[in-house]
Amino acid sequence: MGALERTAAHYGRADGYAAAASLLRQSPRPDAIFCYSDLLAMGAMRAVFDAGLTVPDDVAIIGIDDIEEGRYSRPSLSTVSLDTAFIARTAVARLAARIEDPALPAEEFIAPHTLIARESTETRPSPG
Repeated sequence: MGALERTAAHYGRADGYAAAASLLRQSPRPDAIFCYSDLLAMGAMRAVFDAGLTVPDDVAIIGIDDIEEGRYSRPSLSTVSLDTAFIARTAVARLAARIEDPALPAEEFIAPHTLIARESTETRPSPG
């Protein structure tokens, strides 16, 4: 694990808060945090606020999932929206194929996804 990388055992806000708080104590402090779920990112945003910093001016934050809560948070959360229907169809098809033929090799798929930039990563221009 790199110096600016933290793991979270769960996907909850408290886990994101704890991981971000740990990162924010590092020197140098990160200027961005990428979370593997929007709930972790929501907790990370609170940790940034509690550290007396602002999102995105001091620390930009982005998550994955595009949950509704992120659209209405303040600042609104930038996220990666995944094609969950594709993921479900592919997983079921691969599972059925492996049941039919357990010798099938593992395959890697890249799910379609979209970056949705919102306020948590958009810094305001400096006055003047």
